[in-house]
Amino acid sequence: MYRRILPALIVPVACLAADGKTTRAKYAASEENFPNPERGFYYQTAYRPREGAPPPAPLNVGALRKWRDSAISLVRMYYVISEFREAPLSEAMLGRIGADFASIREAGMKVIPRFAYNFGPIGEPDATAERMLEHMDQLAPVLRANEDVIAFVEAGFIGTWGEWHSSTNGLFDPVPGVWWQQVNDKSRAIVNKLLEAVPAGRMIALRYPRHKMELYGPEPLSEDEAFNETPKARTGAHNDCFLASKNDWGTYTNAIDREKQFYRQDNLFVPQGGETCNAKEDAQPFIGCGNALRELEQLHFNTLNIGYLVDVLDGWRAGGCMAAVERRLGYRFRLVDSEAPAAAAAGEEFWLALTVANEGFGNLYNKRPVEIVLRAGSSGETIRLATEEDPRRWMTGRETKVRLTGRIPEAAEPGEYEVLLGLPDPAASLRGRPEYAIRLANEDVWEASSGMNRLGHVVSVQR
Repeated sequence: MYRRILPALIVPVACLAADGKTTRAKYAASEENFPNPERGFYYQTAYRPREGAPPPAPLNVGALRKWRDSAISLVRMYYVISEFREAPLSEAMLGRIGADFASIREAGMKVIPRFAYNFGPIGEPDATAERMLEHMDQLAPVLRANEDVIAFVEAGFIGTWGEWHSSTNGLFDPVPGVWWQQVNDKSRAIVNKLLEAVPAGRMIALRYPRHKMELYGPEPLSEDEAFNETPKARTGAHNDCFLASKNDWGTYTNAIDREKQFYRQDNLFVPQGGETCNAKEDAQPFIGCGNALRELEQLHFNTLNIGYLVDVLDGWRAGGCMAAVERRLGYRFRLVDSEAPAAAAAGEEFWLALTVANEGFGNLYNKRPVEIVLRAGSSGETIRLATEEDPRRWMTGRETKVRLTGRIPEAAEPGEYEVLLGLPDPAASLRGRPEYAIRLANEDVWEASSGMNRLGHVVSVQR
């Protein structure tokens, strides 16, 4: 039967069970592309000073909101700090970074920051390891103060574009006979310092799989190791030449299959970002829709650059797969069905059973609460029941059976309560903002005004 809770909104079909003690609901899937936190295509911009020109303008909240309105929830922000290769970061520079993060927060987005000492071409200088460590110590307070709007941090700093190659300061050791280089004591110290500077609840992303394997061993993360805030569990990936060639223009060594297999497991628990960079002959076997969708799914991509490379992205549009990429980057949680008691007592435990499908390429990588929300039909007052559920475990390509429990306060007023599901941001600064809550991929479930998902159940709370 249809149950009308609020005017002009029909919630999904909820059928009473045969014993009359529970209600059950099934949900229609949505094919809409909509923004969700910490996933999807990102908009890239940069702080990039140029000799003889005025300082780059601060981020504009209005411009950011236009991106947010077009279903983009992420900004990748390059900070090209070339003017500080031989000096500490200035207070003005640190203030500028904080102001940019404040603008991103106001616009309802999150940021993927990267710090670099040049923006190319190859051969431009980076800085010494000692200077980088000093800069990270300076950046730590800014990063920690803005943890709420940081999705993850690209490792950056080293080499051209901060891409961990072509260092002019000996931050890698050469490997005889091949093009790639390996981590040395200096680059290892830089990673360790960055992990100290970045808040413990956020991850970093390395450019090459070989470097993570050199740092933490050849075995990818297991389920038991995931999310335990060790350096290995906090280190993800970004591929800035995705599909560019057989080895993604040097992203992989000669052990391509082994390194991709490493990513297939490791990236279940850490972010995978990046961008495309080539549409020429060596990319043609790889950038078509069929292979692109397969690679995005197998490597569990969470985010990509919406502005680069346009030729590749236009090819996906022409090939008919761009809409699927937009929807499926990162997690995409869809409710299949649910069940809840028809009545419950104040002061006692309430339960809610869900089946959740994750149709995205990837998974949620930052911690986030799951709440049962009971909303009084008479007053609209809400009761939020905290649960122990971890949505980072709602794995891509699976349906997950979830049983949520929470205790109804003894002081709860008797009456009829609508049942909703909330996945708000855990930060107090963002918790009440709907644009930072997770929307489920179902028809007639999302409530934009509250940032909650309506489940179609009504429970009678009694004393």
